[in-house]
Amino acid sequence: GFASCYGLGYLITFGSFGLFIRLVEGNPLPFVTMYTLGNILSLLSSAFLCGPKRQFKNMFDQKRRTTSMLYLSTLFLTIVVACLPFDSTIKLSILVLLLVTQICASLWYSLSYIPFGRRTAQRCLKKSLGLEEENV
Repeated sequence: GFASCYGLGYLITFGSFGLFIRLVEGNPLPFVTMYTLGNILSLLSSAFLCGPKRQFKNMFDQKRRTTSMLYLSTLFLTIVVACLPFDSTIKLSILVLLLVTQICASLWYSLSYIPFGRRTAQRCLKKSLGLEEENV
């Protein structure tokens, strides 16, 4: 159950990039729908491991609450923005921002399950951006 749902979710997510050109051309709905559906399937896959009630509880514990809310909000807002009729350049900009935020929130959420995952990612990011002094 878990592996199938997770694998299918990410297959759909990555497969949606074949429709990315439609997003750029002003028809975002096919890409956004597939991308979001893939993310939702992957997220729901962990319910096979611990059950939906425990997954929901884990998602909204103090450590993950903000990230979960950001991730779920961007999933919802991505579909809403794709359906709203307004200037395609503005829509594209907002959608790309929402998609990047989704990716970051998903990554940050996943790192919360790995011991020292977030701390290690922060250190690597700081080091790669030159924001951390090297110990000599």
